[in-house]
Amino acid sequence: MVLERLYVIPHGDEIIDMPDEESREMHNRILDLTRGDSSDSIIVLTPHGMTLSSGIPIINTENLYGEYSTKTARLVSKHKTDKEIVRNIAAEFGKEMVTVNFATSSGPLSVFPEDFGTIIPLTFFGNQKISIISQPRISDTEKLMRLGRNIWNTVDSMDIKISVIFSADQAHTHSKSGPYGFSEYAKLYEDRIRGYLERGSLQGLENMEQGMVVEAKPDSYWNMVILNGFLKSSGMQVTLDYHYVEHYFGMMLAHGVK
Repeated sequence: MVLERLYVIPHGDEIIDMPDEESREMHNRILDLTRGDSSDSIIVLTPHGMTLSSGIPIINTENLYGEYSTKTARLVSKHKTDKEIVRNIAAEFGKEMVTVNFATSSGPLSVFPEDFGTIIPLTFFGNQKISIISQPRISDTEKLMRLGRNIWNTVDSMDIKISVIFSADQAHTHSKSGPYGFSEYAKLYEDRIRGYLERGSLQGLENMEQGMVVEAKPDSYWNMVILNGFLKSSGMQVTLDYHYVEHYFGMMLAHGVK
């Protein structure tokens, strides 16, 4: 096994457009962190992909393609799915994980759209094969942590270099002028996540008060719980690289350390 690198990367447009000093700093920190990543394959967990009423979707089309426009750029992302990784993760997790195809499972018509939670982080990488897992927004934190353990077990069992990206923005209720309004819980949630990352461990995150999550409106919480399971099984820690609040939502950058 070679785990190449482990990342928590935000996906706000601002890290592409860089309208202010903090967004430019975030962009440059991501560049520094991802520079030299020589992985053969990347697993991406995104909060903005397919959602199912039951089950956890993992994409199994042969091809992945996405276009996304920010204020200053038109991003185009095109990848092949690493089907061996998809098969292994699905087999490891069991019947509650759903392998998703579109039109057909192989061939030129087998294309699934990449979402912006996938496209934006991948702009900092090469053209590796990827595997997309859509973040399940479920209340069963043990199931989320089990998914994290299963992802680690798959990475640990393979003989290629794999990087893992947890695509995540933080609380979305920092400003009254934002689309989700203001909540005092936004800062509380943000400070709590930052504290976990600064300590290097997400131990206890799975027990966070759900009222805080509901009020802060993050898209990160479920992915962070999955990451907690990954860290517990791998014996790794995480370290915070950069954090700021962009108008109404928080963005944090972190990476795994052995």
